Amino acid sequence: MPPTLPPRIQTDTHVWEAFRYHSRTFSMAARLLPRRVQMPIATLYLFCRRVDTLADQEVLTIGPEAALEEADLLRHKLDRTLAGHPPEAFLWQQLARVHEEFDLVPEALFELLDGAEWDLLGRTVRTKADLIHYSNLVGGSVGVMMLPFLVRERGEVDRLEASARRMGIAMQLTNILRDVGEDMKTLERVYLPLTWMEAQELPLQTLQGGQVPAGYPSLLEAVMEEAEQRYASCMHDIDALPFQVRMGIRAAGRMYREIMNEVRARNYDNLTQRAYVPFWRKAVLVVRDGYARRKSHLQQTEPARLA
Repeated sequence: MPPTLPPRIQTDTHVWEAFRYHSRTFSMAARLLPRRVQMPIATLYLFCRRVDTLADQEVLTIGPEAALEEADLLRHKLDRTLAGHPPEAFLWQQLARVHEEFDLVPEALFELLDGAEWDLLGRTVRTKADLIHYSNLVGGSVGVMMLPFLVRERGEVDRLEASARRMGIAMQLTNILRDVGEDMKTLERVYLPLTWMEAQELPLQTLQGGQVPAGYPSLLEAVMEEAEQRYASCMHDIDALPFQVRMGIRAAGRMYREIMNEVRARNYDNLTQRAYVPFWRKAVLVVRDGYARRKSHLQQTEPARLA
């Protein structure tokens, strides 16, 4: 779980430091985007981190009921901010400025809060449909949030929304694959579809023993396939973006997707360790996509697919 935000985020410098601290991959890719959008993206990330912190960290201290009340308060503050009347806190003031300049997509910001409430209400991921729906709330929404920073005209957002959602969903599926052990240990949450676990005869307790059980790699590969299909589609669609933003978005997708190869490189042990992509490999991915070749090298057998 990422550490909490620094207590004093009151300048652009602090916003960027918080962005880089909590998301080394995304902030590295953002450096490849035009300077004009870098700080707005960092500000939007700060909002997303505020919501995530409530759902993943504060809830452990204040409990689900109080956290749901706080989510309602965040929803009210967001509504005021987007209407041009932000609270005095730095985050909301900055977010209001970004919205005024770039015309954000309000529905996407509120969707992220819907995703937080999914977690706070203790909803489970039972089916593939649940997995994709949840990933759309907390990941697809972020993809749509990013679009106003990437297009030439606001009217292009609607045309590219479906592709942006696919990218966000793919990245969220990757997050889920990276954090299985951490989510179970700290939050007692499992985002792998329960029906898929049952198909592989993997009761929940088999994931809590500290070892990778038989059938588990196949389960992870099924989730990876869902992510890979969406990454492949999005990588093609990036060519529809203005030239000056393509490299940054393509790099972000490649860096995130490579986390799945890092899970494979650890023999599918995301139960006791957290996969990460080293800086040198991220740098290579900016200029060369070696995902498929490395995947082929890492896979020793073809895991069974799950319906």
